[in-house]
Amino acid sequence: MSEEVSAEQLASQLYQEGVSNFENGNYHQTLALLERARTLAILETTLGAEILIWLANAYDAVGKTEEAIAICRSLKKHPVNSVRKSARYMLGIFTAPQLSKLEGVVSEVPVIQSPDTYQSKPIPRSKSLSDTERKPFREVSLEKPNTNSSNNFLWVAIAITLLLLAIWVAKSI
Repeated sequence: MSEEVSAEQLASQLYQEGVSNFENGNYHQTLALLERARTLAILETTLGAEILIWLANAYDAVGKTEEAIAICRSLKKHPVNSVRKSARYMLGIFTAPQLSKLEGVVSEVPVIQSPDTYQSKPIPRSKSLSDTERKPFREVSLEKPNTNSSNNFLWVAIAITLLLLAIWVAKSI
């Protein structure tokens, strides 16, 4: 006798596979799995909300941010408070203005299909200054300073202080 799987159990399995695919960078596969899970799950439950949250992340990951925003807006009315809070947080991220990239400071993270297909790209060098025009980093010596040398300034300051103290005492007598 075969055991039947309920729609909610199948949705849970698809959800878990979708999260695993998302974490491995397979965003298109994640979308397919989570869209199927979305049709099977009761969206007012915590599982349904989790499916939608991960679905919004996957849409954003493939560049469909408008769909991600629409999902988050729908979750702002969800019966579970933590889901509403997550939706507001994600909505803030998805609708935030884009920051400008500073040349040479921001690096792009490649989407890796598998470790065998990764190809590194050389970092372009700034063309504004040549190597001779660039200021080198200031080198700081890591050696312990020489504490045996005499500090003439300190002795002069002590002598002047004692002299001023002696003059003050002499005037007050």
